[in-house]
Amino acid sequence: MPQQAASAPAAAAVLAIVAEVLNVAQVAPDDDFYDFGGSSLQAMRICARLAKDLRIKAAPEALFEAESLGDFATGLVA
Repeated sequence: MPQQAASAPAAAAVLAIVAEVLNVAQVAPDDDFYDFGGSSLQAMRICARLAKDLRIKAAPEALFEAESLGDFATGLVA
């Protein structure tokens, strides 16, 4: 199975957590964290949830540096 296909469900789980913390129905891979009014507090909450729920360590800065939420998600699970 290609790596991209294997990481797709994990990336979707990351995006689901991002959407929940941002209090929106869903986010798309090409969405930008800033488009949702993303703040440093929300970035910290997202990273805490990722660590707790998915056992993925992420630095809050990664959300600000990623070109899109999809890039953030795939960068964590690739």
